[in-house]
Amino acid sequence: MNACTSAKATVLHLRCHRPTFETYRQTFAVLADITPVIQALPPDAVLLQLAGAVKYFGQSPAELADLLQTRLAARFGLVSTGGLGASRLYATIAADTARPGTIQVLPEDPVTARAFLHDQDVRLLPGVGPALERKLRRYGIDTIGELATVPVATVQRIAGAATGRLLAERATGTDRRTITPAGPPATITSTRRFNRDVLDPDEIRRDLLALALDLGARLRTAGQGARTVELQVTYADRSATTRSKTLAEATGHSPVLRDALYALFSGMGLERARVRAVTARAGGLTTRAVSGVQLTFDATTEAARTLEPVLDRAAARFGTGTVRPAALAMPRAGQNDITAGRSAESVWTRPERRA
Repeated sequence: MNACTSAKATVLHLRCHRPTFETYRQTFAVLADITPVIQALPPDAVLLQLAGAVKYFGQSPAELADLLQTRLAARFGLVSTGGLGASRLYATIAADTARPGTIQVLPEDPVTARAFLHDQDVRLLPGVGPALERKLRRYGIDTIGELATVPVATVQRIAGAATGRLLAERATGTDRRTITPAGPPATITSTRRFNRDVLDPDEIRRDLLALALDLGARLRTAGQGARTVELQVTYADRSATTRSKTLAEATGHSPVLRDALYALFSGMGLERARVRAVTARAGGLTTRAVSGVQLTFDATTEAARTLEPVLDRAAARFGTGTVRPAALAMPRAGQNDITAGRSAESVWTRPERRA
């Protein structure tokens, strides 16, 4: 752990290495033992304000961060990497540039901290995505310090008025964001586990279809829609890859969930990977009235939406899987049934208060 600590560097950005959905949710109970000011950054990171904890425990932010790392490792076997700074901006970039498994603590002196910021690659600045990064580099802007020297009006011409103004502020070290206490959002999760290594992408896609049907049915039964879909693929060595996608509108429509899962899986670019489990999570849950679903004017989509309530009633009366696509009609060796579960509601942010 770096030794340059500061009483003012009390914002901790902590990122866990490859947690499962359930493990990520459970980490909040451990973190809350140190501070109640925790903001979830799904699927694997959190922001914590340690100012109150410093006074309560009589320990430095670096000591508290080390304690949190130790507890997460002891209870869940998680390796975590973090950054401590005077704001969300500094803490996040400190975490992004820290060595894996360590906490990088930025100095108290604002001039020294700003010098650290300006030395970093421009892609690390929050708000700079891949497309904007390429555009900035075409203009010869490779570091945050170089961006800070560009007039605000010029940055706005490159990135747009609102984004340009925000980036110009952050490049000088100004960050107006605060930490908003919010635990992990309520989710619905389904998992397909295998008794053997699965290498066939087509077989995995069939299981993604089954997960989408399960999530869709449960969302519709609960009268909810999901704004985000996450896919986690677990391999034979127990490592995992996680990707997420934000949907255009909240939905419980199984074909939309299916297409999102297919896109996430294709984007992983897995070639001959030995897969042992696939997990799908529907997040950003909202109350979804049927009358509020936007028409698509696509005959196939509207026919599927009309059919779904019929399938749901058949499942409620005769059992899950009574009616299902032909691709799922034949059982396959080495495969377990879907396991499903809904995550617990955050103890800090209830659904009606969640932004």
